[in-house]
Amino acid sequence: MPRSTLRVVLVLVVISLAILVPVILSGYSELEKAKTSTSYQDVAKHYKNAGQRLPWRADLYELSGHAYYYAKEYEQADTVYQKAFQHRALSPDGWVAWGDVLYLNGDPEAATQIWQDALQERNPSEKLFSRLSQVYKENGDYSRAAEYLQKYVALHSDDASAHYRLGLLLTLTDPDEALSELISASQLDPQLGPAVETLRSALNLASLNDSASERSVLTGRGLALVQEWELARFAFESAIAADQENAEAWAWLGEAKHQAGAALSAAGPASGGDEALSKGEDGAADLERAYQLNPSSSTVRGLRGLYFQRTGNFREALIEFQTAAVLDDKNPAWQVSVGETYSKLGDLIRALQAYQTATTLAPDDSNYWRLLAIFCGQNNVNVKDVGIPAAQKLVLLTKDDASALDILGWLLLLDKRYEEAERQLVHALARDPQNASAHLHLGMLYLEREQRDLAYSQFINARDLGSGDAEAILNTYFP
Repeated sequence: MPRSTLRVVLVLVVISLAILVPVILSGYSELEKAKTSTSYQDVAKHYKNAGQRLPWRADLYELSGHAYYYAKEYEQADTVYQKAFQHRALSPDGWVAWGDVLYLNGDPEAATQIWQDALQERNPSEKLFSRLSQVYKENGDYSRAAEYLQKYVALHSDDASAHYRLGLLLTLTDPDEALSELISASQLDPQLGPAVETLRSALNLASLNDSASERSVLTGRGLALVQEWELARFAFESAIAADQENAEAWAWLGEAKHQAGAALSAAGPASGGDEALSKGEDGAADLERAYQLNPSSSTVRGLRGLYFQRTGNFREALIEFQTAAVLDDKNPAWQVSVGETYSKLGDLIRALQAYQTATTLAPDDSNYWRLLAIFCGQNNVNVKDVGIPAAQKLVLLTKDDASALDILGWLLLLDKRYEEAERQLVHALARDPQNASAHLHLGMLYLEREQRDLAYSQFINARDLGSGDAEAILNTYFP
């Protein structure tokens, strides 16, 4: 190589190093700043800057994306995750996180596509299965949702929640497999037991029915009882598809539409609940269809009563509930609905009679004695002659359940039988020290007896356990 050419090359190398070395050093400086910064936004910026200056560290774009994710800067996170993707530097968890930021930024379709693409990568994250199951469930594609959740459960056999969610989805397509998943869920987490038992009963009843439409109605009712209203709606729609003349399916569909729409509305404007209700998704038309098909169905009349009650039309609600109670005169639930509606109308005498009728129809069911006792206490009606005996019956039936003891103590307090009330409330707290209501009522008792220090202590306990009433009393009497 001629000496002149060599000299040129050396000059170029020197110039290049003069340019590159500061850039590289600043890249490492940015990397150190990212490790020591205390805010996610700063961490994200430093990682991004480091990635731009250290081209062999494209993985830093993903780290930047994670930091933007935690900072809830989802658009910025999307941008740097794309950079990582372009450099083939996304890890399995990075793919999951990229979909997450798109989903959280209100673009579930793009998130779904990212997660689907991620499955084609080598060693994809198992988290993708639960993500895809959720988005397909939200879109009403329950079979695909179950398909992906089955893949997740196969890898996480000890995840009770996943077994339960899979069981819910399978109630619509494979009841036998649904029961297996639900039982597994309750064995892993006993707290799921009551919901699982409810669904198990519904599925067993459905299996004994020869009508496909009725099987779907029974399944939907079970899902409704565990507050899975979107899945219940699908079941009721399936029932109608099997039999357009099934009045109860139409009535339940109306209720499911209302409940699902109300749940979405409570979740916020972005959920679409308000839009659904504004388009007539409150279920009124379905309830009217049900009434036209079979006005002699107690279920149809009762669900219409619920609709009128929610709209504040208590007169019409009362007519519907009374009709349901005549059509199904052995069912105490209709009497409770009648009593509640009379109470809304201000007729406490007839309301009390209805609650009492419910207890005569189901004398061994503690729920109806509980409702009667609470009605008397809340309205200060016949506390001594009806309310306290009802609470005593409740305690007997529930074998000294803490909430039952609390109700009895509260009613004794209202009747100014302070020593007896204190005994029951202390007993309730011995059974359950975390019972906020019992702490509240014991505080009220001590306040009545002007034992302010003791009252204050009980109100503090009740407030700390979540009682808003206790907090209001503290602000009023202990400012």
